Amino acid sequence: MGAISNEMIWQAIKKLADQLQQTNGQVQQLGEQVQQTNEKVQQLGQQVQHLNSQVQQLNHQVQQTHVQVEQLTKQVQQTNEQLSQLSQQVFDMDKRLSDVANGQKILVEELFENKKEIKRIKTALNMY
Repeated sequence: MGAISNEMIWQAIKKLADQLQQTNGQVQQLGEQVQQTNEKVQQLGQQVQHLNSQVQQLNHQVQQTHVQVEQLTKQVQQTNEQLSQLSQQVFDMDKRLSDVANGQKILVEELFENKKEIKRIKTALNMY
């Protein structure tokens, strides 16, 4: 019975050794999976850093564009003010030209009246 007991113990030890080998294999596979997961996490971290860098660049570009828009807005306001001043100057010049044209019309009428008066006086003088 002692040999059978030893045989049984030997078989049990072999079974335990097999199970230990299987467990070691599973642990090794889990270790590889953890390593792969860590690599993926590192890759995702790098991608996040890259995306963060791109977002920062875009934010910088947006800020620059905002500054340019503000500058353009100021230029448009200045241009509008200049156009308003020019419009007022044109209006004033138009009014002055109208006044000049009216003055010329009055002068022409006066001249015409004067010529008529001169002709009447000449005619009257010729009579005498």
